[in-house]
Amino acid sequence: MSGIVLLGALGGLGACGERLEGVHVTLGLEHRATTHGVEASGGGRSLTRADGQTLTLTRGYVTLGSVELKPCEDALGWRLLRALSPVGTAHAHSVGSPRLLGTPHVSGLERPDGDVLTLGTLRPAPGRYCRARLTFEPADADAEGLPGADSGVDMVGRTLWLEGTRVPAGGGEPQPFRLVTSNIASVEVVLDGLTLSEEEPSAERTFALAWDTWLANVDLESQGAAAAVLDTVARSVAMSSVTP
Repeated sequence: MSGIVLLGALGGLGACGERLEGVHVTLGLEHRATTHGVEASGGGRSLTRADGQTLTLTRGYVTLGSVELKPCEDALGWRLLRALSPVGTAHAHSVGSPRLLGTPHVSGLERPDGDVLTLGTLRPAPGRYCRARLTFEPADADAEGLPGADSGVDMVGRTLWLEGTRVPAGGGEPQPFRLVTSNIASVEVVLDGLTLSEEEPSAERTFALAWDTWLANVDLESQGAAAAVLDTVARSVAMSSVTP
């Protein structure tokens, strides 16, 4: 009996209501710095860490594979589903739906801070949406924003590509580094009161990536440095404080 009740509850939570013509959400992505003592100019990003090292990102790309809106009523059902099925649900180039933007976008640091990259438009059913799930995963050949062939960066099959230099705390010659990974990382972000209705059919939301946190604590010489940085990239996502 409990199994029937559980399935019924999950089925009810999965039903988000009928779509309404004209209801839509436009999503965007930007880069930003959240701390003082950092510089962003000419495509480069520099910061001085707490341990005294000065790091400069000369090139950087990250692939956002999908964005999914989560209805507020979905919270219980999502926790139950995750408890029942521990297997991750992220796949390369996710199939889109009214609540899922499945087109991967490669976001590069050559774009100035605050310059919003338009990810696309979702047309979900009217209702309240409390969270968004962002999944960073390897780009495929159809991803938007792939670096050009003359860039020397091949993002197909890769999630993160960072290049830069490090100057030790005591000074000295800049030491080059490169971090590349095809790992997958997901994060859920709390939306700031997203309600869609016939009276308020449209909305815009922008996610911000705090680039100055990506390398703040990572050991660049460790074997898992690239994967650790990707996890930090996911954790750096927040809602932009500026309305697009």
